[in-house]
Amino acid sequence: MSPTPSVGITSDDVRFIANVVVALSLLFFFLNRALLPRVAPKYMRRDCFLLAFELTCLVPLTYCAVVGHRLWTRSLDRGFETPYKRLHALVAQEPREMILVNCGFQIWDFLISFGHPKLCSTEMLLHHSLAAALALTGLHMGFAQYYGAFFLGVTEISSVPLIIVDVGKYYPEFARKHPMVDLFFKFIFLLTFIAVRDVMFIKYSIQLFKDSFAVLQAGTSSVPYMIKGFLVTNVFFNVLQITWTKLLLDGVIETLRGKKDDKIKEN
Repeated sequence: MSPTPSVGITSDDVRFIANVVVALSLLFFFLNRALLPRVAPKYMRRDCFLLAFELTCLVPLTYCAVVGHRLWTRSLDRGFETPYKRLHALVAQEPREMILVNCGFQIWDFLISFGHPKLCSTEMLLHHSLAAALALTGLHMGFAQYYGAFFLGVTEISSVPLIIVDVGKYYPEFARKHPMVDLFFKFIFLLTFIAVRDVMFIKYSIQLFKDSFAVLQAGTSSVPYMIKGFLVTNVFFNVLQITWTKLLLDGVIETLRGKKDDKIKEN
């Protein structure tokens, strides 16, 4: 870990992000064109794009989830005791690299999404672009890097089981052939999503707002416009989480109703 955290996007940061984008692109190309057409089940070989996409996503998302959780629970308990420090203190090299990895992933995800109609929904493209922009802005301006460990790291915990859930959604035959696997990961995803992207997301969003208002009232920030901009985008992401939660719960209710109807028909 670097003893001298830096502010501002450096040439090394740009190369790091570029390397992440290139590495993910190469991994995706290898999976989509070389490996999966040979080893994937027949029902997946007709369109390996989505499977290759999900498997590629697994790498950076798992990294961000593991590193983000460790940093948030063990490494960021000192040096960020006040609202000003939580907004303006710089993080060390490891959390900085985690933010850069997530930024590179968001850029790659944004670009690759145009390759398949099921990936390029407006809300997801906006999500990727805003997440990358916030990561870059926070690093360049030296702002909210502490919160980056949570919003760009811990929140990805729910994204890991979602990968298997999405595989079942994109390839229904997978869910039919492996119903228990599909059900297990749906259950894990539901629990982690509610815990991380609802309860904890709202909790630390409230803390971010409290810190921001405290710093704005004290007049100690040199970038008050930045604080206000981050708060606006945070509202957008909270609305997005709530919207996704509603869709998720609607899906659970529909699944339970379907199973209930099946039992009635059997009887």
